[in-house]
Amino acid sequence: MTDEPCAAPGDIHPAGLLRHPTYALGKLHKAMHTKLDTPLREHWVLTYLAERSEISQQDMAKAMDIDRSEVVRIIDGMEKAGLVTRNRDPEDRRKYRLTITAAGNRLRAETDAKILEATDVLLARLTPAERETLHRLSLKALGYDTDES
Repeated sequence: MTDEPCAAPGDIHPAGLLRHPTYALGKLHKAMHTKLDTPLREHWVLTYLAERSEISQQDMAKAMDIDRSEVVRIIDGMEKAGLVTRNRDPEDRRKYRLTITAAGNRLRAETDAKILEATDVLLARLTPAERETLHRLSLKALGYDTDES
């Protein structure tokens, strides 16, 4: 990973698109993927599973706001890699319950550290207070309570 921000001031970008915050945030997200060289979607699944003892694939699809068939594809790969386990729900045999494994937790922790490092590089031009403001405003735009009093 290089220690340079995702764009230098002289880089050519479509000025019309840079007016839109969602475009700028999308560029940051793409730069994060590039710096990590790992699928962030799998990390988000592991993080969500780490916060719960187990969850159904359907609930995962809702939480991640992705199609159920996409969740199946993601979980298939993660299960083969030993990152999650998938077991029939004893209360409803039509459903599967997902659980993170020890290997999944290790990978999640390693990726968390890489994300923090990459964030420092990508947001190097911002002060810590500006970074906090960016995060708080992003959460607010998404409809989350940001505890502004």
